Parts: sequence; structure tokens; C-alpha cells
Amino acid sequence: MFPSRLSGFLVLVLCTPLMVACLPSGGHVGAVATGHFSARHKFPTLIVAWCGDAGPRQIDLVSEDLRRHLIATREFEGTRMEVDLSAPGEDWRITDEEGAQVYRLVPESSEKEYFVGIGSEAAAPGEETEHDIGTLVFTTEALAGEEGVYADAGEASQAEFLPQEDFPPEC
Repeated sequence: MFPSRLSGFLVLVLCTPLMVACLPSGGHVGAVATGHFSARHKFPTLIVAWCGDAGPRQIDLVSEDLRRHLIATREFEGTRMEVDLSAPGEDWRITDEEGAQVYRLVPESSEKEYFVGIGSEAAAPGEETEHDIGTLVFTTEALAGEEGVYADAGEASQAEFLPQEDFPPEC
């Protein structure tokens, strides 16, 4: 009995570096704040930076009444990208909470808080992914009032504006 436990432990110890190497290393997400009044009426461009080898595969955009999922249609190279949530282009397929395709994203209200979560794996249709790259809470009203990159996980009132050249921070 003791040798089988020992061999099981050895397998676990030997495989741990391989499992750790495959795990994503997190990342950062920020919303570009233009400081222009028109930003109240459209979703922002996100700046996404990831620290591991796994780039974004799914972006979840959620409010009290809205659940949208942007599913990557291809693999992304590098470690940084921008995604215009109002017009994400052919690199992303937008779906609703049922998994049906959606063709347009428009904010419901400039005061409504939106949660964005970005994951390195796509979930089942209509489901949220694990947000292992980053998260952000914002209102389009806040993005219309300042310039820079709005970044931080947490409530919109706790996020901060950074100069665009200072984002993303180091991994």
C-alpha cells in the first residue's frame, strides 16, 4: 500500500511543472476613455494584454439585463490587442445568453454598469468563461468624462484612469 501511494506522489510531483506551464498567467484589461460626449452612446475599445501563451478566446459583456459573449474566430498572436466592443469585426462572433448570434452591441444607458470578463478558453454557447485574463467594471458615462485607459477590477468608482502609454502594466 505504501509503495503505491509513494508512486502516486512521485507522479504528481513530476507532472506539476508540466501542469503549471500550461496554465495561463493572467493579464490586464482596460477600456479606452476618449473624454468625448459621444462615448456615452457606444461601447468602448478594450485593450487586452495577456501574460501567458494563451490569448483571449471569449469576452463576456454583462449587466443586469444584458448577457453577450464575444467568441474568437481565430487564434491571436502576440500578447496585446484592441477590441472595439461596438464593432468587434470578423475576428469575433457575438452571441446572446441562448447562444444565438447577435449583430450589434449598444449600451442600454450611460449610467448602467457593465462587467467585462476575458478568458483564454471559450465556454459552451451562451455560457460565461473563466475570466483568467482579466475583468473590468465600467459605465460609458465615466468613459465620456475622462481621457486615458480606464483600468482595474472592481466597482466602476474604484477604477482609475491611466495614460495610454502606461497601460498595460508589466506581467
